[in-house]
Parts: sequence; structure tokens; C-alpha cells
Amino acid sequence: MVTLTLFSCTTGTFMLFLTSLIPKLTPPDCSLSNQGCTSPSPLQLFVLCASLGFMSLGASGVRPCCLAFAEDQIAHWDETQKDRALRGLFSWYYVSVGFAQIVAVTILVYFQDQVGWKVGFGISAAVMLSITLVNLAASPFYVKMKPQRSIWISLLQVVVVSLKNRHLVLPKTYQSAQFHNASGLRELVPSEKMRFLNKACILRYHATNVSDGAGRTNSWNICTVEQVENLKSALSVIPMWSAMIMTFLIQSSSFGVLQAATMDRRVGTKKFQLPAGSISIFEIITFTIWSGCYDWYIVPFLRRITGRQQVLTLKQRMGIGVSLSIASMLVASAVETYRRKVAVKGGLQHDAKGTLEMSVLWLAPQYVIIGLAGAFSSIGQIEFYYAALPKSMGSFVLALLFFGAGVASIIATLVIKAINLITGRNGMAPWLSNNLNEGHYNYYYFLLAVLGAIDLIYFIACSYVFDERTQNMSLETSGDAKEMVEFQG
Repeated sequence: MVTLTLFSCTTGTFMLFLTSLIPKLTPPDCSLSNQGCTSPSPLQLFVLCASLGFMSLGASGVRPCCLAFAEDQIAHWDETQKDRALRGLFSWYYVSVGFAQIVAVTILVYFQDQVGWKVGFGISAAVMLSITLVNLAASPFYVKMKPQRSIWISLLQVVVVSLKNRHLVLPKTYQSAQFHNASGLRELVPSEKMRFLNKACILRYHATNVSDGAGRTNSWNICTVEQVENLKSALSVIPMWSAMIMTFLIQSSSFGVLQAATMDRRVGTKKFQLPAGSISIFEIITFTIWSGCYDWYIVPFLRRITGRQQVLTLKQRMGIGVSLSIASMLVASAVETYRRKVAVKGGLQHDAKGTLEMSVLWLAPQYVIIGLAGAFSSIGQIEFYYAALPKSMGSFVLALLFFGAGVASIIATLVIKAINLITGRNGMAPWLSNNLNEGHYNYYYFLLAVLGAIDLIYFIACSYVFDERTQNMSLETSGDAKEMVEFQG
């Protein structure tokens, strides 16, 4: 899966590179004087959209599978050694993601800004090709686990079969002989929560409905207890997952690049100017440093201060992330209020391209807070899902995280459209006007802070309802032996 999706990413980046290299694939430059903008041709749109599609398809495979694949490499280690390595694996993963983003918003943005898009896209394509070739060369040395059935299909089968069996009556007392278990595994009985789903694994006495005619069990007619419990675990974390969508929305809703373009971007020396597209470097550096230092330095320090082994629970870390997201929007609103005041005072209210006598470093605090929010919320989510879900759902963990980010992006687009539609009535300049000095981006940031506060209340309610003890729970076997068997999926 990782290899195939890497090829997809490489194909997408090369197609994007071609859009800047081949004249027929590049629309006319709109910045030329005395020349209006020409709409791109169908071929140009097709190649651009196809390149983005290939990259999205590749990212959707690489991102959810990379941590699960890395975990497979240490699956044969003993538990103590494995737990220690897994903690280090998480830390290095976060640091590597942060380092890659630092390179992207500094080196690549600098080349694109100073040299041109051809060089910037060309470097990206070359890097992706190199990574794909290195992955192929190292493939013989990987530990490769035997492919399992798709977790998504497995979860869908439970829903379908439970609906098929909706007329069946669940027994009052569960016995393992009444439920279907995978061959070769200990016989388990399903948990009491979400009892309706237990109908998907209840054994019926009609063999023709359960088997496919060749003596093999048809998963679309009956599911195992393991499948049912996997779906229950997934559904149990959905409220917590939904409560974290707002943090992704806030983190992706900053218009710092547009703000930075209107500000004095000289840093340290008059010769060097920070590219507007690199303003998020403050967020990424904060995220990377905090992620790399948290487990190795910050946690031991807090343990010495508090005298407790567990300083913060995963839910507390996620809650801190939500709170910091709100704080970042309040700071962003205050900074934008001051930036707009400087613009009006300098007579630049109707000049979208004018440069203010205000340093771009005014934007740094909000990005530092956003970086901390991401470190607490995103990392907390990953570890929370890993702790709450069965081990067989490793790829599902990151899929949940990135699915939440995707949903947040869609919601953010709808919110922006709605705000401009409502605030732009009667000929008024909308809050999110193309001219920042005429708009009210500060109101937009404050609105996000209010929505974040509402989400924090919702998160606290979900945290109160969620019970960790119901996750990866022990399932009671039937018969004379009342032995508790840990369900690990």
C-alpha cells in the first residue's frame, strides 16, 4: 500500500511540475501590465486537477499507513522493548513531519518566491522520486505482515449484517456457542454496549444463510465477535473525534500569508525579507520542538514538580489543544485589529498592495500558540485513538485524524462562503474582502474563538461521557470457567 501510494504522489508532483514547464499546460500570466486574465483551457484544468488528485490519493494511503507499517517492524519484539520503541516511534514521527514542513515553508517557498515555480515544483518532484526509489530499494529488508481484510469493509459488514438480523432476538444470557468467533481464536462473547450490533455475530440455525455453499463463512451474512467489537470501539470514539474537528478548522483558517504580504517582512537585516508564504514557520518550529521534547524532557520535569507518574491524561492534552486554539484566535483578532488600525492611520485603507510600517513578527505569537495547540491536540488524538482502539485498527487511527482535517477544511470553506454572503449584503465590504484593509478579518477570528469556546464545552461533555474502561475491554467467556479474556482485535 505504501509503495503504491508513493508512486501516486510521485506521479502527481511530476504532473504539477509539468504545468509550470510546458507552455501549453500553463495559463497566461495575469500579472502582466495591460493584459487581462485569460481563463485556463480544459486541458490545463484537467492536468492540474489530475495532479492534485494523484497527490491526494497518494497522501490518503501514505499518511494513515506509515505509522501502522512502522509498528509492524517491531511487532516481533518483547512487550517491554516494544512499548519503549513505540513511544520513540511516535516522537520521531512527529519530529520528522515537523522537519518536512519546515523545509517546505522555508527552502521550497524561497525557491518558488525568488527563482520561480519551475524550480520549486521541480525540487518537489525530484524529492518524491528519490523517496519512492529509496523505498523500493529498502523493500526487501522490511518486515511484511500478511495482508488482512480491509478494516472499512469489515466495519461495513457489521452494519449490513446487523440490519439483516434486526428481527432476531438476542438471548438474555450470553453463551459463546451462540456467537460466531474466528477459527483458531479463543471463544468470546460480545460486550453489552450497543447491543443491537451483537445481532451481526449471533449464530443462526440456517446454514444456507451463513455459508457460501463451499463450507466457508460468508462475512456478509455473519460477522465475528471481533468485527462487532471493532465497530463498537470505532463508534465510541466518534464523539471525541467530532469535538476535535474545530481545532483543525481553526488551525487551517488563518489568513496569515495575506496579512504578512501587507507588512514589513524584513527580519534582522534590511537585505533579508521573510517570504509571506513562510510565515507559518513559527507554528511548525513550535510544533516540532515541543513534539521532540515533550516525552524526553517536559514530562520528566513535570513529574518531578508534581510527584505524579501520569502528569496529563490524553483527554487533558486534547482539551489543552482546544483551549490553545481558542487563545490563538483571540490573539489573531487583536493583532489584526491593530494591523488594520495602522493601515487606516497610514492612509492605506483602499490600497491592498501597500506595505505597512508594522513588523511581520507581530504575527509570530498567534502562530506559536497554534503550533502548541497542534502539538497537544493532534498528538493527543493519535495516542488517544491508539489507546482506545484495538491494535488491529492501527491504520484506522491516522485515517480518523486526517479525515477530521478534511472535514474541517470543507466546513471552513462553507463558513467563509456564509460569512461573506451575510456580511457583504447591501453593497457592504464583506468581512473577508480581497482587500484586508477594507475587510474585518479580526471579526472573523473572534467568531472562530467563540465557536471554539462552544466546542470546548462540547469536548468537556464528550470527555465526561467517554469511559476508557469500555475500550479494548475484557470480554467474558461462557461456560464453567469465568475467565476474563482481553479483547485486542
